[in-house]
Amino acid sequence: MACSSRILLPFALWPENPPSLSVSSLFINFASDDLITGTNDGFIVCWKILSDHQKIIPRLMLIGHTNQVSFIVASTSTHQLEQFISISDNDGEIKSWNNEDGHCIEHIRTNLKHRSAQCFNYQLTNENFLICCGCYSEILIYDMRTLEIKYTLTPSNVNADWISTFFVFQKANAPDVIIAIGLLDSGCVKLWAFDPRTATSNTAIEGTSIGNNNNILPIDLKEHESKEIRTQFGSIIVPCEECQRMMLIVYGQGWQIFDGIDFTELCSYVMDDKDIVKNEHWINGYFPTPDLVILFSARGYGHIFRLPENATFMNPKFRSQHNKGDMQLPQWLCRLNVGNELKLAQTPIFSCHTKLKQCQVYRADSSGQISVWHINLKKFSTDTDILPTYSISYKDTWSHALTNIRTIKKILNDILPCKINKLTASCHLITMDRLAFGTDNGKIYIVPALKLILSLFSNNNQQKENFDIQTLSGHNQTITCLIHPHSEYSRYDIQHLVSGSIDHSIRLWDLATNTQLHMFTVHSGTILMFHIPPPMLNIKVQYCICAIASDHSVSLLSLKERKLILLANRQSYPVVGLRWRINDDFLLIKCSDGSLFIWQIETGNLDRVEHGILAEELFDWYNDLRILSANNDLQNDPLSTATVPSHYLQIRSTGKRKDNDQLRKLYRRLGTSRQDLMGTSFKHTEYRLPIIIQQFHTNLGDDLAILILFDLLQLISQIIVFDLEKQHAQKSKQIEIANKDTRPQLDQTSTSLSILSNLLVSLLHPWSFDKNIDRICQERLRLNRVNRLLSYGILSKNEHLTIVLPTWQQYLNDHVPEAFLSLPTTLISFAGMETDDDATLKQKQERMETYVYHWRWKYSTILNTEHLLSSVTMVYILMNCDRWINNIPNDQDEQALLSQRESWSKLLQFYCSDMLEQCQTNVFQSLSIEILCSHWQDLCLELRDAARKLLEKELDHLHNNNDAWHIFISKWSNLFNQSYNKETDGALYDQDIRDIFLDDMTYNNETTATTTTAKEQYKTQQLLSIILIGIVGTRYGQEVEQTKQASVAIKGFTVDSPEMILKLSRILTSLLSPSNFDHIPLHSVIRRTAIDLIGRGYTIWEPYLDIGQVLLTLLDLCAISDSSTVTSNVLSGILTPKTDTCLTARTALNLIATSRSNVVIITLAREIAKYVLAQSGTTSSTTARTTTPSQASITIKNEQKTEILRLIRILIEKCPHDVAELILEVTDIILNCIDLSTLRHKGVQAVSETFGLLLRYPIVTYCHESPKLCVGTKTGILALYDLKTPKYQPFQAHPKNEVITCVEFSPDGKYLASYSAYEGILYFWQTSSNTFFGSSNTIHLVSRHAAQRLDRSIPSPMKKVDLNWIDRTSVRMYWHVDKSEKKFTV
Repeated sequence: MACSSRILLPFALWPENPPSLSVSSLFINFASDDLITGTNDGFIVCWKILSDHQKIIPRLMLIGHTNQVSFIVASTSTHQLEQFISISDNDGEIKSWNNEDGHCIEHIRTNLKHRSAQCFNYQLTNENFLICCGCYSEILIYDMRTLEIKYTLTPSNVNADWISTFFVFQKANAPDVIIAIGLLDSGCVKLWAFDPRTATSNTAIEGTSIGNNNNILPIDLKEHESKEIRTQFGSIIVPCEECQRMMLIVYGQGWQIFDGIDFTELCSYVMDDKDIVKNEHWINGYFPTPDLVILFSARGYGHIFRLPENATFMNPKFRSQHNKGDMQLPQWLCRLNVGNELKLAQTPIFSCHTKLKQCQVYRADSSGQISVWHINLKKFSTDTDILPTYSISYKDTWSHALTNIRTIKKILNDILPCKINKLTASCHLITMDRLAFGTDNGKIYIVPALKLILSLFSNNNQQKENFDIQTLSGHNQTITCLIHPHSEYSRYDIQHLVSGSIDHSIRLWDLATNTQLHMFTVHSGTILMFHIPPPMLNIKVQYCICAIASDHSVSLLSLKERKLILLANRQSYPVVGLRWRINDDFLLIKCSDGSLFIWQIETGNLDRVEHGILAEELFDWYNDLRILSANNDLQNDPLSTATVPSHYLQIRSTGKRKDNDQLRKLYRRLGTSRQDLMGTSFKHTEYRLPIIIQQFHTNLGDDLAILILFDLLQLISQIIVFDLEKQHAQKSKQIEIANKDTRPQLDQTSTSLSILSNLLVSLLHPWSFDKNIDRICQERLRLNRVNRLLSYGILSKNEHLTIVLPTWQQYLNDHVPEAFLSLPTTLISFAGMETDDDATLKQKQERMETYVYHWRWKYSTILNTEHLLSSVTMVYILMNCDRWINNIPNDQDEQALLSQRESWSKLLQFYCSDMLEQCQTNVFQSLSIEILCSHWQDLCLELRDAARKLLEKELDHLHNNNDAWHIFISKWSNLFNQSYNKETDGALYDQDIRDIFLDDMTYNNETTATTTTAKEQYKTQQLLSIILIGIVGTRYGQEVEQTKQASVAIKGFTVDSPEMILKLSRILTSLLSPSNFDHIPLHSVIRRTAIDLIGRGYTIWEPYLDIGQVLLTLLDLCAISDSSTVTSNVLSGILTPKTDTCLTARTALNLIATSRSNVVIITLAREIAKYVLAQSGTTSSTTARTTTPSQASITIKNEQKTEILRLIRILIEKCPHDVAELILEVTDIILNCIDLSTLRHKGVQAVSETFGLLLRYPIVTYCHESPKLCVGTKTGILALYDLKTPKYQPFQAHPKNEVITCVEFSPDGKYLASYSAYEGILYFWQTSSNTFFGSSNTIHLVSRHAAQRLDRSIPSPMKKVDLNWIDRTSVRMYWHVDKSEKKFTV
């Protein structure tokens, strides 16, 4: 799972002709009817077998391998196929995929070449193992979950030959032991037997090259038995499923049957020219029954033989003849024949299965055809060839699905006078919002990108669009590649387009005039692809492009000088990789034979050629990020960190185009970094839409398919910045007049953004769920209904891509279950929908559409989560945007905008309630809690809010189901307990841990796409568990408190609570301080989330926290960012990690302060007193009263004072009663945080607003003349401050048990009036205003007057009385209870 905050939403657009499917590997799980094919081009296609319809329908295409997929294996247990493994030999890649939705679970790259692979399920522990052998001397056993090598089975050193084949099984009478039998190339059989639960290494592995990514050595097991047998080099073993004793050993010219007990040969067959069977090369075999074998040949035939009696296990004559001369020969019965064997370019792949004397044989070939035989083993014809029961052509299935889908070719052929036969190349001119297409006749057509995409996704097939098309003519043969250099780097001319063709020429075009500027003819082969050099190279190469051709040459061509800079043409093998060595001015070229050519760019000379391990190490070393970042020049260059790692280009073997590897460049393709968007305005000439359009072929001769990726974060950021810019432009008319030339561009950009955001919402919207919502979307929000046969994609771990194929949706459309069609209403009842008894054809059509639209939500948890999260975020933003995004003209009134916002609000409500409830039913896939949790502290505020809202609803749903909740908590609390375990190197103590939610410093950096190992993935989950358990604790932690009191265990957040709460609070507190876990970066996601959770669940963690330490740490974090950057960051919609830390700490402080105001005030007063003490070095009455021992070693700093005042201001506004209770402490805090000299000289307005709010309390009075401050308390004490220092003189003015209700200085500060409502007496005091020293500050009682007394049962007496001085000696009192007033004189 990619946890970075960046969400890319892929959609695929297909051509009419299918991508070629040259099958290189095949796997079938007959229990779940799943068929999976790997191709020579590195793609995997998942199919579903529908035996009742005699159909096999392609379901998903998985893109991730860059070379031929040699093996596909999975555990063939009887239940559903959950995951499978694909292995690519040429680059040693092993990947594990989820079969249901096709996302990549795990992937590793090794330097091993495998020859055979098998999956094995160990039933006692239900562990799954992947077992491989190949061009190395061991058999390797991988854990299928983590892809780490657990065991190696090693032959004795006498025969260190390679193992050509093996098989693994468990005996029925000894299920605890795994038995592996391997056949060496030399014809020696080896046997290993081991119990995985107790296996230990019997020798240390010395000098072996085999190990895991995380340096854990596998357990090494030696062989138990060994025997030489007579067989040919490179044979393969096939065991009989029904009787494991019988072994078939197949080699090129013949095959043999052995008894597996002691490997005695029972019969053999060698081809002879006189035989019926000739000119065959055997590749594999199968036992349908113990007396029959099917042998498969390289040409694609299957031959059925009957075994002699002595070689049939169940026969009484079994093993009756041992001698070579006495052996009976097998009898040839018939041949399986398709008819296209002679036309095949490559050997077909076979897979078989027998059930109840019925044998199913599947054959997949390089033409994309799958043939199926159902053979009845009791009676089958031996006279003629057996033809397939049915055959499936990938091409026919595909063309049927695409009849109703608009394709680029159809649209272009409608407009252009001459028809296009095939589109062969494309290029997205990002900065011009146009798409260039190359064709097989050499012409290049350029069309508006957004308009074309809109038309392709639209559900309306009738309308004909009028496109503004540019045509470039010059090439006379097929265009193979196009590039627009300016879209990659702005240093190139925006009007330049470069094309390469089969005619060996490279042409430079001027788009402004549609003319050819120059033709380069330096290669003597087809141009395969272009590449842009990095920006840090010398000035000579700054305006060059790099071209790679099929004659294995690489050229560097200057577009500015129109000349050749470097021609690297000494390579004898196809180029598979390029790398730039910037410091030394070298170009490194890697070839398919492993050699490395190092060319000097400046001189154009070949520096040297390296081979073998040195070549590999040099190539990898030049890509080492530590070496690259060690260069100081690079660090100062803003572009370098973003682009250096991406200058590794990997290319497929000759003649194959490797467009899926371009996915590696996705993180850079958008060009504008996030920081650019944080400025106040767009660079209008450089504006790039947040959409990536990527071509991908499965093969060079195929039609062009297009991948469209919406970058959600960039789109959000652009909408927010643009909305602010629009509002700003409306406010200031002068800017509008000054920027008349940029206004059309502004309008064009706003239109494009508006179209794009509406298109994205349309693509993600769940159509056909609720008719009323659909009507609102189409009529009021102007969203276009998209075609239901839409190819959604999932971008999973390390940029592996899964795409839903239109063929599967077409099948769903054609085979809607009768039960669904006959239902009068859908799964969700439509409000106000009436149905007649005789359902019309139109209704039936609607039901079919609804079924296909609904299927998308039943398909994948990841897809549902990303789509619903993106929908909620987009609608939330569009709802709050101004009229431009909703296409409301300025002349319309506010009512139109409000009505539009109301519609968006209804849509948002639908997503967050009805749609979410549907995802929580069994019918639709639920949301992924992991994905939502990883966005809890997202830097995009809208995305964060959406994720939090959905996660909380999802947790509430789980919480209502006791059993599901218990399972959920058990899983995550186990991970949580691991995370802080120092002995097992838990995630928090792992020094190598990168901040796992791919923090945003690397946002534009390719390092985000580096491979994460299984160990790192596990650590990710551990960190995620801290967050998730924290969220659960804040939300349901109150139950734990109740449990403690009730001493009855409840099934809530209590797996081993309250201990869990204690651990959690300790971890969250230690994450607050940068001094703990110093290997975790300060502003990383885990730390920011800890701050958020401490604030949210403070009342739950409180018993276990040191409040002083928490408050001071949070105040420290608030002070790290100045307010101006915080404001500008918040306005740009996407925060920087530093700003987010600051804002989250503020929010946490507010939550803590409002939930526990008394504690916070007392703690702050105590810390302030300690600060004053430290400053003065003396003690005072304040200190004596407030200081208590504290463990906090940190003290108040000057920078924190602003934050403390802000906090007190919030408390005065939200908890006025609590502040009144502790008014003396609050006054102390405020006076120590403001500048007293400013107050004395400039008055109340000059100091913090908090001081002004404090004076609103009737028990606080200030006189600017004197200047003095007096505070009355609830214990009858008057505290008088002289404001030279923030110290006061206390006087017991009223009786101890009387609450002072109000105090007020006379205008000249000479007298002070104080009144206690419960006592009913008004006192007048004289203050000595002539002295300037605090020590002589005293007050004398002048007079006392009986006044109205309030009943003690009346609360809040402060609000019941007003006290005002009329002149220097008179006071007027007003009682709100009976609305009476009275005048008193001194």
